[in-house]
Amino acid sequence: MLETENNPETLPGNAYKCISTSGHCQFSERFLQIIWNEKMLQPELHCTDGTRLRIISGGSWNVSAGPDFLHAALLFNDVLVRGDIEVHRQSADWYRHGHQDDLQYRQVILHLVWEDHLLPGQAALPCKTLVLADAIMPHWQRFLSDIDELFYPYSRQFSTGGCALRWAMNDNARVQEFLQQAAQARFASKTLYLQLCGAQSGLDQALYEEVFAGLGYAENREPFRKLAAGANLKMLRTFPQRRQREAILLGLAGFLPDPTRTNVLPHFQNILRQYWHLWWESGLQPLALSWKKLSGRPYNSCQRRLIAGLLWLEQTDFQPAAWLNNISARASTPKELLQMLCDWPAGPPEWQHSRDFCHSLKIPAALLGQNRARDLTVNVLLPAIAAWSKDQPDSCRDRPKMALQAWLAMPRIQDNHLLKEACHRFLMPPSRAKEVLTTAAHQQGMMDIYQNFCLALHNDCGNCPCTVTPGREEPRTCLGKKPDSTP
Repeated sequence: MLETENNPETLPGNAYKCISTSGHCQFSERFLQIIWNEKMLQPELHCTDGTRLRIISGGSWNVSAGPDFLHAALLFNDVLVRGDIEVHRQSADWYRHGHQDDLQYRQVILHLVWEDHLLPGQAALPCKTLVLADAIMPHWQRFLSDIDELFYPYSRQFSTGGCALRWAMNDNARVQEFLQQAAQARFASKTLYLQLCGAQSGLDQALYEEVFAGLGYAENREPFRKLAAGANLKMLRTFPQRRQREAILLGLAGFLPDPTRTNVLPHFQNILRQYWHLWWESGLQPLALSWKKLSGRPYNSCQRRLIAGLLWLEQTDFQPAAWLNNISARASTPKELLQMLCDWPAGPPEWQHSRDFCHSLKIPAALLGQNRARDLTVNVLLPAIAAWSKDQPDSCRDRPKMALQAWLAMPRIQDNHLLKEACHRFLMPPSRAKEVLTTAAHQQGMMDIYQNFCLALHNDCGNCPCTVTPGREEPRTCLGKKPDSTP
């Protein structure tokens, strides 16, 4: 164990807790994560079983559920292993937190602990263990005095990539040109994907599932997709009444509260009785869907998103492909096409004022915001037009070109976690994104590069063709051979 000569009162209180009477140094897990992320470790590292450890990539700091660092690349005795990393104060915390039964932790390859201490009866972990108390760099107090974990910048959770220098050597206009090229490649990939989906499921069902998946954000994409597959269009069309179809979708999703046990908002009481009557008549059972609550975002509740999807289906008369074909035929310019695709119904007043059947909103709002409508247009609707117009008569042959033009002209849409990670990897400083990413296409191009290089190689900059290689006259990079060349 490390001993400190510093007075604990002079150290950041949130990052460090003074040595206890037992002699154990009581760091918080948050600070131990910072130690790993900053690589404040000795050059020679060994796991508890004697295995020599070398860090190729420490992984991306995971701010969501699951292991603390994802997609790490480590050398164990010169054998490359890829996987996740979990951080705890003690080895026994693995069992205290129930990770042994959690599928999210099956890919953990390294357990970082301050103290390797298991309780009686606890089996050795299936992954290797590194004791940070033995591995932390000398003179760690100097580093500790500069850290306050409460103010640890989000941007430092993602280390700068080896190609960041080349990005910095090109001006904004040239970076944007490069991103535009990557964006067109991404559009082609989305188009091909939707062609395959249409061939497998039919155009209507494919569009239905992709739109519903987009309504779920990252957290609920799969539950929404499974709902659309379980309540397929062929089944929904067998119910002639709008209320029937609404009851079926809400019931299959598990979103119908029991009015005899739950305090339902007054304006929903009669509607909910109708839904329950129609749901019982159907004889169906709810699907096994794992919904995740979007904490702090009542306007993005799953119930509101589902109602928005229902309204869209009603608008298409449950024939989404024909609806999309009709819109693309009516639009005379890319701008007009964007306006029609982004025009989503606001929703009935009772839902504009409600988060779900039981909770109201302080300020009423449309069920689907403009940002999410644009996101669906970029990721689903425009690529679908390009994908499915190629097999249409000659009069439709210009639609893919118009769809691409509209895609490239779309204003910047909302950021997501993937885009933020990419900006921290490529841009110095990450705030440069405000100047560079001025259109949705720039954002899409940035994510395409990040996925096809950083994530595909597990952030292994040493083997990436975009990395500046020490000792070379010119960097190995996709951003051009010279600083003043086009990216």
